[in-house]
Amino acid sequence: MFVKSKTFMYQVIAFLSLIMAFVGVMVPGIPATEFILLCAWSSSKGSPRIYRFLHNNRFTGPVLYNWDNGKVISRSNKVISSMSMFLCACLLVCSGVNSYVLFFALSGMFVGFLWMWSRPEEVKNLTKEC
Repeated sequence: MFVKSKTFMYQVIAFLSLIMAFVGVMVPGIPATEFILLCAWSSSKGSPRIYRFLHNNRFTGPVLYNWDNGKVISRSNKVISSMSMFLCACLLVCSGVNSYVLFFALSGMFVGFLWMWSRPEEVKNLTKEC
């Protein structure tokens, strides 16, 4: 009983994070990549169908391949994410939100920015030549 409910929860997480990833592609400020990674992780534990879909998809497959092989984020994805963060930061500053909200949002973006740019950009070749 517990195993079935655990699998069901992984399926729910995979489905909801996949929906949020699609929303994140369309709406600036919602991170698509993080939701794809969450979906891949949870689907690997609960939904082989979604897992196969993500890994065989032409948009998400290369990103997941890079992540699985060294936690790599490509330079183009880093640049797009950085521009998106900058746009969101400008919108937040210009919108006149509460200063606490502004502080925590900008701090979170800055930490995410530093972490993202600390990741490698290319998958290392693991084969040894003799």
